[in-house]
Amino acid sequence: MKILYPLIKGGSGGDIYFDILNKYMNNLGISTKMSHYSKILELTPFLIKPFFKDLDNYDIIHSNVEYGFAFKKNIPLIITVHHLVNNPVYKKYTSLTQKIFHKILYSYIKKSLDSADQIVSVSRNTKKEIERIYEITDVKVIYNGIDNDVFRPLDIQNTVPYPDKIKLFFVGNLTKRKGFDLLPKIMKALDDRFILYYTSGLRSNVRFSNNKMVCVGRLSLFEMVRMYNLCDILIAPSRLEGFGYSVAEAMACGKPIVATNISSFPELVVNEKGGFLCEIDNIQDFVNRINYLADDENLMRKIGRFNRERINTSFSLDRMGKEYVNLYKKAS
Repeated sequence: MKILYPLIKGGSGGDIYFDILNKYMNNLGISTKMSHYSKILELTPFLIKPFFKDLDNYDIIHSNVEYGFAFKKNIPLIITVHHLVNNPVYKKYTSLTQKIFHKILYSYIKKSLDSADQIVSVSRNTKKEIERIYEITDVKVIYNGIDNDVFRPLDIQNTVPYPDKIKLFFVGNLTKRKGFDLLPKIMKALDDRFILYYTSGLRSNVRFSNNKMVCVGRLSLFEMVRMYNLCDILIAPSRLEGFGYSVAEAMACGKPIVATNISSFPELVVNEKGGFLCEIDNIQDFVNRINYLADDENLMRKIGRFNRERINTSFSLDRMGKEYVNLYKKAS
């Protein structure tokens, strides 16, 4: 069995998803190839076709929904849907340029869904969105998996600045979809016990001019695991989330979560057991929940243990990989 992953790099969790999937299949001895195309082609994916050749030795093509139709050939096409930007709740946070692009994207996604031999959604919420927006019901849910041998609780020395502070951590692209604009407001409402560390994401190097917020830049895998372990609470004020890698990775490292009660987060975070789910855009709700956790170290440790076990049981990389192997065997 040979699998081709043709992709347009998007600088998002979708890139991470295919990297993880590709490595897992290689470790099993399954032959794969990743072909990358320029991000410029995201607007005109139909231009890929003249360059999309050499398929005789592949049994399956597996790509993203935004442009997967461009790779349709006479072999099975599997399409993965992470999230749908056509979501009406998210629409009000987008710019005019984004709205125009999303309108174009709507037709591309429809073509991909119609072209696919198998549609995979990374969460039940996204599956419901596919059914509601595109009226397609033949969708298989396979949750993303976390390597719990890599992302795990570690006993490491606290060498970051402000060792006496309660350390919050935000991971992701600094976009409105991720709720980055809420971070300064949350930090302003919290007292001086707290410090927020945040990544620059895969797309930008935005910095906040706030002495309670520290940018740690773009981290390596080792550095990311270390930061998850050094933080006390991961916060995720997203407005739309297909799965939520940072939330699941922090859970695997035994950390409590404070996230928005939207999209896939309720499938990951068990409210009041794995952390807290907050009303979208409600700054005070986030502040209250963060303070509640910070005031009870025993509760944070208890939640951390619960989250670690939840990842091991329901969201492991091994579970994900086995489901895809079965899917590929059925499709080929």
